[in-house]
Amino acid sequence: RDNLMNKVELLAPAGNEEAFYAAINNGADAIYLGLNDFNARIKAANFTTNNIRQITHYAHLFNVKVYVTVNTIIKNNELNEFIKVIDACIEAKVDAFIIQDFGVAYLLHTQYKDVVMHASTQLGIHNLAGALMAKKLGFTRVILSRETALEDIKDIRNNTDLEIEYFVQGALCVSFSGNCYMSSMISGLSGNRGKCQQYCRKKYLAIDNNKDISKEYHLSTRDLCLINNLRELVDAGVCSFKIEARLRHVGYVATVTNAYRKIIDNNFSSAS
Repeated sequence: RDNLMNKVELLAPAGNEEAFYAAINNGADAIYLGLNDFNARIKAANFTTNNIRQITHYAHLFNVKVYVTVNTIIKNNELNEFIKVIDACIEAKVDAFIIQDFGVAYLLHTQYKDVVMHASTQLGIHNLAGALMAKKLGFTRVILSRETALEDIKDIRNNTDLEIEYFVQGALCVSFSGNCYMSSMISGLSGNRGKCQQYCRKKYLAIDNNKDISKEYHLSTRDLCLINNLRELVDAGVCSFKIEARLRHVGYVATVTNAYRKIIDNNFSSAS
């Protein structure tokens, strides 16, 4: 069990180059990032087909892995541009792709040799049946929904050889992972296309019997923080702790990555 704990991965976000270097400097084992298109954080500065090779090479100098998010639904008329992004990333020797679209998964699995695919949390996988489906499609890792019960994590661990990645820090969606259509319905800008307008973060007026009750952030959830539950998650089968923060300031990325690094290195106990 101690050997398993020593192998746990700390996965940090990079919405821009500054955050990328901060994550490495503060102890990330791996970094996930997106390019200008086809990722769920289009509003981030992101990276390009021109600099992904340099970024990946730098990370590999420090034995840090790079996972590229192509975790949106791809339209048929975007396929040629999408392939250019994939080719640039493969040429750059990125370590894995994070995928939501089943068609994309089929394309990569059948057309590219030895490509590594991680099933995005946008797929909503939260039990053994979903994990077995991902395995059948060629995924080697599942990024579980934040809604996944601990017993279901153990079930996946005990009945598959899939790697299990789990969010331990950052924003929570008021809806079920990958299945919120609020932004799409209101504005036509879909979260499944990387364009969520985060209407759940706004104030809403609660009314009861035609009487105004309160105007508060009724739909906005507090951030997730599982820094005190890491040992329990490892015992359940989680091998990668993921921090959500691609749209946040570099200071947040640096501080949170450093905090989790210290806890992991201290055998999942508080440094204090």
